[in-house]
Amino acid sequence: MTPSGGQNGRPEVVDLRALLHRPGPGNHRTTIELDGQAIESLADLPPARGGLLFVGLNPSTVSVHAGHYHQGRLGRLFWRRLIKAGILPAGTDLDSADDALVAAGHGITDLIKRPTPRDVATNGELTAGVGPLWQKVALWRPGAVVFVYKRGASIAAARPLPQRWGQLQGVAIGGRPCFLMPGPYAPASEVGPGLNLLRNLNAALPD
Repeated sequence: MTPSGGQNGRPEVVDLRALLHRPGPGNHRTTIELDGQAIESLADLPPARGGLLFVGLNPSTVSVHAGHYHQGRLGRLFWRRLIKAGILPAGTDLDSADDALVAAGHGITDLIKRPTPRDVATNGELTAGVGPLWQKVALWRPGAVVFVYKRGASIAAARPLPQRWGQLQGVAIGGRPCFLMPGPYAPASEVGPGLNLLRNLNAALPD
């Protein structure tokens, strides 16, 4: 374990073994402490070193109840796109697609862990998650960071981003290049090339 910055100047002890642990298949619900209260959320699923790290905003209450990432309507679209891009095998069960993601050597996390029924987290809340994301990237050392939503990518970059999808020029976290997936309502003219970029990115990762 190692100390990091804590409240009131006191170091906060971080369990590196817990941060580096890659869980097996199953329910990923976990209990965290937030503002002095214990709440249910979803545990981080770290990538294998050199894999892709997908970053969302925060867990939905539907996903927390299911114990698996991205189980809402838009979330399941995310999994379908990863299947189409070849990141996940054809026929992957959407109910537990995060298990298939881990098995493929990739991982997933959120900027913050407070569950909400929809995208209602404030920019201030999400900005507070950027520092911990840098720490995770430094520990996990993914091949690339892929943001699921443009809002999260812009907050991590600390500036508006002109790109609607693709590699985020001039944006890196812990020396790792950053990419943005096409938005959930993006036209087919953007989704196709965006998924092809993901396909090529995955193919370029070291074995």
